[in-house]
Amino acid sequence: MATNGTNRLRMVIVDGDEMMRRRLRALLESIEPVELLGEASTAPQAARCIEALRPDLVLLDVDLQGAAGIEALRTADAPCLVAMTAHPERALPAFELEAVDYLVKPVQRERLVTSLARARRRRAERRIAELALEIAGTAAAIHGPAPVIADVGSRFPDQMTIRVRRRMFALPMEDIAWIEGASQYSRVHAKGGEYLLSRSLSSLECELDPTRFFRIHRSAIVNSAYVREVMSRGDGRYNVYLQGGEALPLGRARREMLHRLLGGIHAKKSGGPKAAASA
Repeated sequence: MATNGTNRLRMVIVDGDEMMRRRLRALLESIEPVELLGEASTAPQAARCIEALRPDLVLLDVDLQGAAGIEALRTADAPCLVAMTAHPERALPAFELEAVDYLVKPVQRERLVTSLARARRRRAERRIAELALEIAGTAAAIHGPAPVIADVGSRFPDQMTIRVRRRMFALPMEDIAWIEGASQYSRVHAKGGEYLLSRSLSSLECELDPTRFFRIHRSAIVNSAYVREVMSRGDGRYNVYLQGGEALPLGRARREMLHRLLGGIHAKKSGGPKAAASA
């Protein structure tokens, strides 16, 4: 699935009925700004269109002959799919293709609004997963490859020792949402509360599994399991939003990587759609 660095959904409509395609275009224009990349009236046309244009979302009439066999909708980077049908009792292809939503014709505006919101959430989830992998990979490259040892899992501890006044206890790493750095101190934000440690963020980072934790800013490390979304602030900067509602700034050192991920990861393929459109 391609990314374009904007919040617009890049879409393709697949339906054999010209009147239905016209109605969908009108509904989309009345709901929100979208980028309609193309339309198709047959399954073979749809396959070529999806492969060439790499949309975020496909509105597909699953009653169309051959719709269930479109391989471009089954690949690892397949676009989100909203299935449409005039015959709900014959909607098995929608489930086989793992559609994010399912619309019964004639499509109603309110239901289409819901479908677009679900597609946008699915796109955001994919971007977050890709971003976590990208940052984790960069961190691994910086720190160098892991040494070959008998038990690779033992390289990083599963617990962190926390001292509160005279009491010490082990805090599971999976309970840590993020760690805030301030000079030679760090504040651990976890499920059970916040804990102040007399250690720098850099020293803690060396003990954290880079496949689970990544540094988004000079003063913040986050647990990827707690990341909800990454969103533009509208001024060229980005925030990382956690499950608990925290909004943490993405540092400049990571910003270029984020732009590359969201806006240019498929840039080398941009010549394909133009060539297909002119053919």
